[in-house]
Amino acid sequence: MYHLKISDIVLGEILPTVSQLSHQDKLRLIHFLLLAVAKEEGCSLEDTEEIDSTKALLNQLASTQRVVWSPQADPEAIQALSDLLVAAQGTANT
Repeated sequence: MYHLKISDIVLGEILPTVSQLSHQDKLRLIHFLLLAVAKEEGCSLEDTEEIDSTKALLNQLASTQRVVWSPQADPEAIQALSDLLVAAQGTANT
């Protein structure tokens, strides 16, 4: 004879909801559960890859020279913008 446990009732209530989740949300749930079970087992499965890639990106940004371009400092860009404005005004007046 089969006896229901509390966990069976909880799973019976949760599984229909889980089956309705989007693919991305199911993956998030799997990730969450994996981290939770690992923590219960005394393991730490923190997102070290994500942390490492974030640190690498920040280090790369810190060592990169930044150049800010503005049309105000480029005579050719100033002329091109002026020509566009004149052309737009000419089109609006016709």
